[in-house]
Amino acid sequence: MSQPQQDTFSAEEKAQSERATLKSNGKRKTVYISGLLAALGGFICGYDTGAVAGIFALPTFMASFPDVNAYLKSVLLVMTLALGGLGALFSAYCCDKIGRKYSIVISCYVFGVGVLMQVIGMHYGVLLAGRIIAGIGNGIITNSIPLYHSEIAPADIRGRLISLYTVMKSFGTLIGYFVAYGTSFVATSWGWRAPWLIELILCLSLGTFSFTLPYSPRWLIYQGRDEESLQVLSNLREAPIDDKAIQAEFNEIKAELDFERSLGQATIWELFQGTNRKRTLISFSLALGAALTGTQAVRYFAPTVFKSSGLSSVSSSLVATGGVGAFGFLGTLVTVLFLDHWGRKPVLLSGTWMMCISMIMIGAMFQAYSTMDAKGNVIMTSVPARNTIMAFLFIFSFCYSYSLGIISFVVPYNSLADLRSTICGVERRARCALTFSIFWIFSIFTTLIMPVFSAHSASAAYFFFGACCFVAGVWYFFIPESKDITLEQMEQLFSK
Repeated sequence: MSQPQQDTFSAEEKAQSERATLKSNGKRKTVYISGLLAALGGFICGYDTGAVAGIFALPTFMASFPDVNAYLKSVLLVMTLALGGLGALFSAYCCDKIGRKYSIVISCYVFGVGVLMQVIGMHYGVLLAGRIIAGIGNGIITNSIPLYHSEIAPADIRGRLISLYTVMKSFGTLIGYFVAYGTSFVATSWGWRAPWLIELILCLSLGTFSFTLPYSPRWLIYQGRDEESLQVLSNLREAPIDDKAIQAEFNEIKAELDFERSLGQATIWELFQGTNRKRTLISFSLALGAALTGTQAVRYFAPTVFKSSGLSSVSSSLVATGGVGAFGFLGTLVTVLFLDHWGRKPVLLSGTWMMCISMIMIGAMFQAYSTMDAKGNVIMTSVPARNTIMAFLFIFSFCYSYSLGIISFVVPYNSLADLRSTICGVERRARCALTFSIFWIFSIFTTLIMPVFSAHSASAAYFFFGACCFVAGVWYFFIPESKDITLEQMEQLFSK
């Protein structure tokens, strides 16, 4: 195969191609419908987080598993995160081998098998096996769906479409909380089985309907199925095949992939060479920030936190936890609407610093107004302190979803819009898979330390998370702003 020239498209030709795509007479309905259907995978992942947090606090669950203490509950959560990390790594191979579409299908069914074991589980071992299998499906979904979004969307709405995954995940968490609240009034074991049964139905439904998703045009070209890719592009853009914008987009993708093939087999070390190094470290730092600032621990242990702060009944703590989910969902909506106008860096910094303040205030309230009895239970008698804790948990949830929750997904997956076409797709997929494996791995750490901290101090975990937010807030000052930066200027930006 002859080696294509690196400058297959000049700067002016690329600009003309982008303008042609933006001026396409085609509509966006098919893209949005396909993107929304795929984003339901994010809803399932978020629903799982919310439902599990509520289920573990239900009296019916504790009655069915009296020997499952806080440590064993943490193991159930950690195994999901650990296998999620492995699933995210495996997803890069899976997405290349069988395609993004069928990776979504398989991940939903794998997720469903794990949830089924949780529904029928009569002892701890079955629950653990179910969480392990569900974790693998969760990890594959986390990487494959935003990757799919990035490859079916026109450049001008790519960031918005990728953000749809996070919006649906926040919405799913909210619904999971309230479903667990609704079943808290069921006195039988179906009080904790029903939320998982609903999740099983969701997994099987999405897996089945995902067969109707169009293929990724980029993957089809990579497989040598050029004519099929051109037809899929035409269907997605709702414009005829001979439309200039369709032809320009197809030719640009093909030129990128031809250049990728000319580079030979990519290695993971290329992520740390040249200007790739800075981009990779930025993606990794966002994943670390998203994990170490404590969001997974807060979401999983929110009912326990509210109970410790003085909401004694399970139902009232679950309602308050639903408020955390509602504020998180609101945060994602704000960012999707205004991210392109405000820029990424202001959103990232303002959200991170407000998260820092929130964690420190929560820790201070527990430190000043709570006591611990002989059994290790936290006792909070001050109503103003309890209300302050609740308020700052809501603020924390909003600010995480408004900043890191969105940006930690958009930056790695938006490389097709933000990075030069000379950055090959293999590197981009590897960066995304590694980035979210890092997120899963360090989420394990924060989930494990939450009960350990809580057993010795009601405030220690929050001061730790506040310190992590502080470090992240300082570090993110050095991330360059990419708002209104052209593709050619982006290369110069990351070369500094």
